[in-house]
Amino acid sequence: MSFKKIFVAVDGSAQASVVFEQAVELATKDLANLMVFHGVELGARMNYPSQIEAKTEEGQDVLQGYREKTKDLGISVEFNCRVGNPGSTICDAAKEWGADLIVLGRRGYKGITEVLLGSVSNHVVRNAHCSVLIIQGDVGG
Repeated sequence: MSFKKIFVAVDGSAQASVVFEQAVELATKDLANLMVFHGVELGARMNYPSQIEAKTEEGQDVLQGYREKTKDLGISVEFNCRVGNPGSTICDAAKEWGADLIVLGRRGYKGITEVLLGSVSNHVVRNAHCSVLIIQGDVGG
């Protein structure tokens, strides 16, 4: 199976680099378009415009690092940063862009830890409009 539009969700974690590299490998092999996406999650206390702006700037900084890594790939690469619930923003942005594959990481939390911290990957698997590739990470990684 080959993909034409690969959507990769990244954050500032070490695991995100592994997820990104897997997406790049697939996009290069298939000559697919790549969307590098960063979701900015706002906590319950973050409702001031200055806090939202600061978090969005942090997200843009994360994406800037990936821009540097994609300069000479020979494929079409786009970047997107959105504020909101990570699982929902990933699903919404991927659908709007017309992705046929979403690539993201999973930290491997189980039981009560997963319940307390939530699971973006579980949300995406259950709600995505297209195929999803989960890259398993180290627990807590």
